[in-house]
Amino acid sequence: MKVLASDFDLTLYVDDLEIVKKNVMAIRRFMKNGNLFGIITGRNYSDIKVLLNQYDIPYHYLICQDGAKLFDSMDYCFSTVSLSREDIVRIVPVLEEYHFDYYLDDGYNETTNMDDCVKVVGVIGNRREEAQKVVDILIKEGFYAYLSMYYINILDSSVNKKNALEKLLVHAYCYKEDLYVIGDSVNDLEMLTSFQGAIMKNHSKELDHLGKKSYNTLYEYIEELERN
Repeated sequence: MKVLASDFDLTLYVDDLEIVKKNVMAIRRFMKNGNLFGIITGRNYSDIKVLLNQYDIPYHYLICQDGAKLFDSMDYCFSTVSLSREDIVRIVPVLEEYHFDYYLDDGYNETTNMDDCVKVVGVIGNRREEAQKVVDILIKEGFYAYLSMYYINILDSSVNKKNALEKLLVHAYCYKEDLYVIGDSVNDLEMLTSFQGAIMKNHSKELDHLGKKSYNTLYEYIEELERN
């Protein structure tokens, strides 16, 4: 049995609907053959579920907010890593100093409740260079922070996709040797460094040094896993 964990945006979910359909068909076949499949994303649960339902994408595990929320196939959340109120109080002034709009996310929706927050999200706009300065400051302060296309993402220092997948392996009673991963962006770096797997051909430059084999589509990678 193999366990495959796939990033969502620009890996499983791409602009070409025909490729998405082929990805879903390959996932279904992979699961039918007795393997486990998980989706691991920076999106929150409510956001990604709209797309999962729309395209009828199956999974055994759903990992949201880069690992702050872990769900099983019945969408039961069995792991949550929150930001403390004290941490949020440290994060917000940095965003405000650089005049970035921001919001708190509880893993499902925006929230104003500091006691139920897993992620602080800053809105980049067209100020990516300044946003990177904010990320650098917050990393030095001990947070897990990175830039996605539109946002500054700030989470607890223990949150990343690698740590989330280690929890998944324990929950699924599987071994590290069973796990394969695929992704395309900077928030996939920890899991790609730690586990066997591949990268998308169109990927962030931060992944160039990994020496991983690249694929044009997720379904092509699944086909290779099934052959070996």
